[in-house]
Amino acid sequence: MTSYDQSFRVAAPAEMGVYAGRIREFLGELERRSLPLHSLLLYRSGRVLTEHYWWPYRADRPHMTHSATKSFTGTAVGFALAEGRLRLDDTVVSFFADRVPATASRWLPALTVGDLLTMRTGHRVGLSGKTWRLIDTSWVAEFLAAEVADPPGQRFTYSSATSHMLSAIVTRATGETVAEYLRPRLFEPLGFQAHSWEADPEGYSSGGNGLNLRSVDFLKWGVLHLRDGWWGGRRVLPEGWVRQATTAWVSGASSGSWNGAEFVPAGGPDAGPEPRERGYGYQIWLGPEDSYYASGMFGQECIVLPRRDAAVAITASIPRGRHLELNELVYELLVPAFDGPGAPSDDRRLAEQLAGAGEPPAAPSGAPGVEVDGRGYLCDPNEDGITDIRFDRAGEQLTVTLTDSRGLHRVRCALDGWAESITTVTGWQLHHSYQPPEMRVVAGARWSSPRTLVLDWYFVESPFHDTVTVEFPPGGQLRWTRSVNVNSGDTERPPITATTV
Repeated sequence: MTSYDQSFRVAAPAEMGVYAGRIREFLGELERRSLPLHSLLLYRSGRVLTEHYWWPYRADRPHMTHSATKSFTGTAVGFALAEGRLRLDDTVVSFFADRVPATASRWLPALTVGDLLTMRTGHRVGLSGKTWRLIDTSWVAEFLAAEVADPPGQRFTYSSATSHMLSAIVTRATGETVAEYLRPRLFEPLGFQAHSWEADPEGYSSGGNGLNLRSVDFLKWGVLHLRDGWWGGRRVLPEGWVRQATTAWVSGASSGSWNGAEFVPAGGPDAGPEPRERGYGYQIWLGPEDSYYASGMFGQECIVLPRRDAAVAITASIPRGRHLELNELVYELLVPAFDGPGAPSDDRRLAEQLAGAGEPPAAPSGAPGVEVDGRGYLCDPNEDGITDIRFDRAGEQLTVTLTDSRGLHRVRCALDGWAESITTVTGWQLHHSYQPPEMRVVAGARWSSPRTLVLDWYFVESPFHDTVTVEFPPGGQLRWTRSVNVNSGDTERPPITATTV
């Protein structure tokens, strides 16, 4: 095995005292429960032991980290504190005196940077990124206008809005967005590549979510913290920051209730995970023993295990409501693998298991369906605002073109396999409200029957895999149904009907 990124040397699990049989058990249980991974990277004592990517996800592709972004925002605050740009007891309103509304809550003036870091803002309801991203005005103004019902510093309420305010404060204090500020301090020293960070309507880096990273760079964040901020023989993080950030400032960090199956945070079912034991630090979840982790929705995890000198990075598409299952399986099955003992025979079996994992689906076979090349369809009024659908075939590729309020959008689909392209197709309703200007998609088309065309769209820098079923009943009609594998809301859009033109 060779690592995609030369920052890490590699070793077989047994060489580092890791029992590969436990890794196999972990992967087998995920498969049994239909909890799909996109990548898995295991690190111990200076070596990467496992680095695997499931098709169509790859080492060179960045991946949405969702709320794991919060931990990177917290890291930016750590730098700003060390450089004297901020203090923990600085009040939020001191950075936005020109933005505080006359009707501001009585407790807003007491809210500090330290309260934001620990999610103890005095708000009783958190705001998820799903809601936050749909606001096309000032996110800062929305936060300052929200009710601060309780004295800050007491009650934990998980909220993406809280993390975003940390990002905005760093920008006010330094004159740079968090993405710009971290470039020479974190991204360049660690050799990050192909990363990007979405911004709010005012240009602030989205503090609660929006950071896209290669999996290996996600792992680097964990290894940097495992090494107390040292990388390549030099100190990168401020001295003492890791200890400070991973202290249990909030014990248990629970703000919500159990519905009988899963923890429901105060901000709603998609607001965030429940920590396993210790609580919450500075934008970091704290786990059993001395572990801690950056955590994002649908299974984006970077877990640091100091007691075992190890770190784990995972990207995935875990369905809503099952995020905790992945977390539990990591601690129950994967973490004990680091306790050994290892054996070369177990390493070989793991390598064989991974060699057959995540291969692309076989190219579709069978007779083609009705002729659709060059056909356009005028849509009936629908909730998605799609006005036209068109199909054009060139060889073994079918281009699907949609028209909506955002413009014209094309997806190239291979009829004999898979085609990769960039698309602008609208998807926020199914994609946790994410709508970047463009998305990389790997797409295929197959006829499941002579009058039913199935389109598979893998948005390979995200957890989202859309399935579009297009039915062509006699008489020049069309019925279009689009669904997704994971979402914080509905996973299927209302059907669209259309007539050929």
